[in-house]
Amino acid sequence: MQGPWIAVHITSGSYTDTPTWHAWIQEVSEEEIKVWLREQKSIIDFSFAGVKKPKDTLPLRAAANARIASAFGLTNSLTTSTPSVHRLFFRKVALHINRPDRSWKALFQIATATLTAELRRDTGWPLRIAEAARITSLSVVLYDNFDIAEPIPRDILRKITDEINDQWIVTKYSDSPPQSPRMLNLHLADCNLSHRFTNRTITDPDESGEILSIIMPQYETLWRVVLATYLLAFHIYPSPTLAARISSVPACLGSNSGEEKEALKLAKEGLRLTPSNKRIYRHTPGPLPTQIKADLELMHRHPSIWGPTALEFNPSRFDNLTPLQQEAYLPFSSRPHRCPAFSGFGDRMVTCLVVAMGRVLDTAPEKGRIHPINEQSDGPQQLPKTIDTGREGMESWLYIQSGREYKEWEERQEARRNYKLPWMKRKENSETGSRQVVMGRRRRVISGKRSDGMDSVIAAQWRIGGGSIE
Repeated sequence: MQGPWIAVHITSGSYTDTPTWHAWIQEVSEEEIKVWLREQKSIIDFSFAGVKKPKDTLPLRAAANARIASAFGLTNSLTTSTPSVHRLFFRKVALHINRPDRSWKALFQIATATLTAELRRDTGWPLRIAEAARITSLSVVLYDNFDIAEPIPRDILRKITDEINDQWIVTKYSDSPPQSPRMLNLHLADCNLSHRFTNRTITDPDESGEILSIIMPQYETLWRVVLATYLLAFHIYPSPTLAARISSVPACLGSNSGEEKEALKLAKEGLRLTPSNKRIYRHTPGPLPTQIKADLELMHRHPSIWGPTALEFNPSRFDNLTPLQQEAYLPFSSRPHRCPAFSGFGDRMVTCLVVAMGRVLDTAPEKGRIHPINEQSDGPQQLPKTIDTGREGMESWLYIQSGREYKEWEERQEARRNYKLPWMKRKENSETGSRQVVMGRRRRVISGKRSDGMDSVIAAQWRIGGGSIE
């Protein structure tokens, strides 16, 4: 039986690494790609299940997001099966996102101030760009959504981002039931955030789920897009037209002017190569539900749709998209549950933060250098033409600001080659199949089936982006 599940199986997991897969993706006909696109979109818009009304579509989405909802205590449109809860939350978020009094200049200043402070920290170690992007993105999201009486300390922001990252990884890669994010809730309560929807200050950790329900759909889908777009636009595919394209940011944001449209192409291309959700998951209806997924990342990168330069960063491609490209480009999903950020807010927020990173990191008196690293590297590597946009891949970037830092980096690498780092150990119980990854002051236990991928993800988080090297 032909159906959306055929495309799902073709595009998932290890199938993308087989010779058959590579032959199919290179030789697929225009008609085949149109059929494949229809199958992918049928998952996104629920037509695969023959349902349209929220009472029928929401449960299929909520079931696919159940672990994330449980892990973070979320109650929002993405996690509820109740139409009334969905409508109320969506209406409030849409009103907030589209409010006319937003100051993009103020948000840009918060971003640049946060990044400047990150750059000036004297840690004796190059800047971890992923950590800086997370802290900056969270700062801007919090200031945009809540009334904040006084600046939130950097250490609190880092702890919040670390806890979100750790909780997300364990939820995604472990079969164990998600644990309550107690420490995350405590750190959020310390921020004394005043809820703009209710004008109520949240200081009780047990109520922090309200904060997470608002910020998670924004922050968690934002920071990786911002970081990847910055790396691609400013370092991997720098264009002679980039300076002119972004010269009017942030003043042009929200103006609907020609200058803004040119600047927003930076975000559009970033969201094409790094969609905020790489896969969109649904559950099938019926007594024996199965989780299926639409491969949004492949829709945005397929060479039969985007041509031989599909993996290259080129904002100018949005000067004139083909009908097939317009059909395949869905960075904010599609009806009936399209993200409210589709109206321009999402593009503007990404552009605001990406340009802020470029202004701070790439217009400094002594412009720094971006370097990818990995566990086996003997030093900074050459810039790749494509980047790993997974969590582990995002952690493998350093910003080395000066020649002195570069020399210190080389010296550290030399010492590293001759000495096993003492702050990371691994223990494995071969009988129970559980693993313990012990990192400095923190420990994670992943129970059930052993997963080398899980260990490598957590190891990467702490090897580069955690807090063990200070």
